[in-house]
Amino acid sequence: MAKKRKRSDPGAAAPQVKDRFPGWLVWPVFAAWGFFVLKNYYSRFTPDLNSLTVILSPEQYTAGLFSVLPGHLFNILLAAAFLFSCFSAGRLVLRAAGFRFAGALEETVFSCGAGFGLLAAYVFVLAAFKLLYFRPVAVFMVLAAAAGIYSLRRDPLPRSAGGPGALGPADLAVLAALLLAMLLNLGGTLSPEIFYDALVYHLAVPNYYVIKHGITPMPHNFYSDLPFTHGMLYSAALLLKGVTLAKFVNYGAGLLTAGTVLALGARYFSLRAGLWAAAIFYTVEHAMLASWAAGTEALLMCFSTLALYSVLNRGEEASRAGREGAGRDGLSPAAPGGGLRWLWLAACFCGLAMGVKYTGFFTAAGVMLAYAWQDRARPAAVIRNLALFTLIASVFVGPWLVKNHLYQGNPVFPFALNIFGAGQGSDPRKLKEFIGHAAQIGPLKPLSWLLTHWRVTMGQVPNSEYFSPLFLLLLPGAFLLSGPAGAALSGLWLFFLTVWGGWSVSSTMVRFLMPAYPAAGLIMAAYLFSPGHRMLKGALRAAALLVCFTGLYWAVLIFYSQGRWRPLTGAVPAEDYLSHTQPSYPYSGYSGLKFMNEKTGPGAKVLLIGDERSFYLKKDFIVSSVYDRTAVVEYAAASKDGEDLYARLRADGVTHLFLNAAEAIRLGGNYRIFYWDERARGVFYSFWERHVKEVFSFEEAQNGQVINRVSVYELADKLPAGVPPPFNMMKEVIMKNLDKK
Repeated sequence: MAKKRKRSDPGAAAPQVKDRFPGWLVWPVFAAWGFFVLKNYYSRFTPDLNSLTVILSPEQYTAGLFSVLPGHLFNILLAAAFLFSCFSAGRLVLRAAGFRFAGALEETVFSCGAGFGLLAAYVFVLAAFKLLYFRPVAVFMVLAAAAGIYSLRRDPLPRSAGGPGALGPADLAVLAALLLAMLLNLGGTLSPEIFYDALVYHLAVPNYYVIKHGITPMPHNFYSDLPFTHGMLYSAALLLKGVTLAKFVNYGAGLLTAGTVLALGARYFSLRAGLWAAAIFYTVEHAMLASWAAGTEALLMCFSTLALYSVLNRGEEASRAGREGAGRDGLSPAAPGGGLRWLWLAACFCGLAMGVKYTGFFTAAGVMLAYAWQDRARPAAVIRNLALFTLIASVFVGPWLVKNHLYQGNPVFPFALNIFGAGQGSDPRKLKEFIGHAAQIGPLKPLSWLLTHWRVTMGQVPNSEYFSPLFLLLLPGAFLLSGPAGAALSGLWLFFLTVWGGWSVSSTMVRFLMPAYPAAGLIMAAYLFSPGHRMLKGALRAAALLVCFTGLYWAVLIFYSQGRWRPLTGAVPAEDYLSHTQPSYPYSGYSGLKFMNEKTGPGAKVLLIGDERSFYLKKDFIVSSVYDRTAVVEYAAASKDGEDLYARLRADGVTHLFLNAAEAIRLGGNYRIFYWDERARGVFYSFWERHVKEVFSFEEAQNGQVINRVSVYELADKLPAGVPPPFNMMKEVIMKNLDKK
């Protein structure tokens, strides 16, 4: 049972504090700034309420709904069992380590987060030793679930002190926005995966590991040498069920983050502040899209927020230990070691965050700075503890750095190329292009740096449209408002500013700022529900509620425009949806991958040409990303003639070629993936004339016009007598189109 806090406890309700600035100053500043920000934002992003009439028409969703509902319910139940197993494993370890929690929600989110980390580490060991099979993963999950059931019967979750309190109409409205966002994200999770990055690497690399039963080099896909803690969780899910369960891992990470924010807010500020903070960050359009597509941001955000929560709990326990020691003898001998187990837990979560994505280093820096500020009176202890913190965090990120060093000679590949080099077989020029495209940032100049957040909010930065204006509206002027007393708010500010600062000098893509969203939501909610300026804060809460529903609107519009609702409701079969072009899903090659899965033997191996999306392929394959050397070009360039090219392909086990014509033209024009010279081209054309026969083709048409052709070709020692070679799509269509550009 959690102990009731005394009034002096930092986790208790904040005492009354004096306003920092008078109302006659604060009101005009926020009124003018709020009008300026919201007017510019809504003039750029004006919701079209007429579109809601189309979206909310119920008849379009009911035709095939009952045919797909049983499958959806089964997937939800399986996902719940998966999350429960992770919760159980994490709870056992945290309880054994002596952790006690303030309530059921706090213990649940920490246990699930720890369970994610344990499962990722376990799967990494399996993958490292080529033991990545269904049975070892299933046994782990079943044993964890059984132990969790026994543990809960013996030691139920703790109850929180006090009740939830009364929620007013505005609170109920923001709760409705949060629940609607969760429901929409659930729909996105149950729909087929079309997120381009997931199909290229977030899911594609784990899928390759599953095919190979362990971690295996992918020479033409540099993404495979990024950290892949999230990929270990996806690998487990793919083995147990498939893509939907993998997407539920990501969706669960978003829910856990919302629960973490709610619990953190309730512990350090108030339940209402926690609720509003969760809604503010979770209804940001980018956070919602990240929750329904299997990527990195949701898991990075989850581990980052748990790390921040841990270090705040460490500060609270240290403060409590100090007060208790001072109460006994006027000194505070307990303070130096108070709550250190929470600091080590924060280190574990920081290591997991860095293992998901390199930008997790910003998370680690923010958490370390928050701790250093807590213990700033003892610099020697800070240095010693941070050294151990770094060592613990390295346990979770270090294996990925070691793997990259072994594969590429560069532990932080593809970064720091000038220090460690580009690795064997990589193209340094293309890797630098990737870094530039990912950052979307030019030379840093003071004015452009200061205006970055304005440009992002106002939709002037590609891939960052529809961002929440609340960050720009509330955070710059928060110092004018009286904030809650206690160290928690200082820790949140230090974390947010560190992560934001790292992001602001490395990228303008706002989804890379996502680890800071929960902290920003908590900061805003803490001020909105602190004493003073009651009417002003009521108006600001109304603006926040409007922005929450606006973010939900944009996410609904994108969900609908991408047609995700059609396979979700049974309006079209999922395979038909995946086989055709959709918004953000150009020139699908799914039909050819499906043919390879169903119509080729167990020893088949395919070389993908003109498409870097390999996820849905369940046979062995070779694929090239647009930032790597292209496999087919390298094969042709290394061969003397067509016969030699055929021999090289067969020696590497290749039995089939997959060709996506329209996507090849798109990627070839944008990324120059077909960089071969005339000799290498001639080698490939000669090979085509003698050793290729078409076994599958699919033409996609729109408005009666063919827009793409996907083909699969089988390699043959020689073509049967009298059988002409297939139409050379590479020579007559793809290269002729590219040569014109």
